Amino acid sequence: MSYKTGDLIADKYLVTREFDSANGGQCQWGFAVNINDGNEYFVKKFLSPVYPGEKAPGGEKSKQKRRDQCDKFARKQLLIQEALSACGAGGSVVVMVDFFKYGNENGEHFFKVCQKVDTSSLSKVIHTLEPKKRLFVMLTAVGALNILHYNGIVHLDLKPDNILIQEWEGKQVAKIIDFDSSIIEGESIAVEFLVGDPVYYSPEFAKHISTNGETPAPNKKSDIFSLGLILCEYWTGSRPFLSGSYTYAHEAVLDGKKLELPLPQSKSKLRGTMIQTPLDTEVRNLIGKMLILSPEKRPQITQVQQQIKYLYNNGTLPKNKDAKNKLIMNF
Repeated sequence: MSYKTGDLIADKYLVTREFDSANGGQCQWGFAVNINDGNEYFVKKFLSPVYPGEKAPGGEKSKQKRRDQCDKFARKQLLIQEALSACGAGGSVVVMVDFFKYGNENGEHFFKVCQKVDTSSLSKVIHTLEPKKRLFVMLTAVGALNILHYNGIVHLDLKPDNILIQEWEGKQVAKIIDFDSSIIEGESIAVEFLVGDPVYYSPEFAKHISTNGETPAPNKKSDIFSLGLILCEYWTGSRPFLSGSYTYAHEAVLDGKKLELPLPQSKSKLRGTMIQTPLDTEVRNLIGKMLILSPEKRPQITQVQQQIKYLYNNGTLPKNKDAKNKLIMNF
């Protein structure tokens, strides 16, 4: 069932926008007003798993197995929410405010309710902003991920659609959403529950899936790779160049190729060559370090944040060698 405007969910949420499909058909989403507090929220309905009711098809043994799977799914969602609660509401992370199952005697779907975020339309054109404004957006995106990593949360599905850009005091700031694939650091997760966009897979994420879990599971450094691809888009307007033999960045990296980052599209040309400033070089170098094959050699999110913050405040890295060595990550 796809909810339409005016429908009431769980005797509590009045739908204000017809539900639409998302994430390749794994869920539906829309907006609804909580009739108790009058606020409008983002509501997501999971199409799977479905908690079987008394009249659900199948034998009792089969239904109990599905109930156990649903209970495991619910525990994971609540565990992530508990970790997210330390991040605070209204900040750089859009947290869940309600989670429940609702349906009938045939079966119940799970629903997740989150804060509604009013976003700007700048997510696709951040690269056209002046450098300092671009750096500010990047800094807020990095800061949001730093909050997650500090609280032991690995997102595992970072992509532009999951980083909303919101207007705040005349500036554009990033907010991270969608923690359906997230895990607590060190938590094991079945391969079939690892979902995401292959465009933003890290090499180890892709390898873990392709080997059906025989290689090490992705960790925080997987988020660093995905964020590197996003920051490349924010800074230059596109992802790294790939030859015709590769569809995704992780494929090229796994094949031993170094990703070639484009120059910012907003730069003017001089005698047929693109002008590159020292700031461009430093930002591209940082992104390049986020996109290397070895997770251990990628910077931590705190290091990425420190360098972007310095570039935002000063325009370039310090010329003094000792000061620069303190700031730049050692690889």
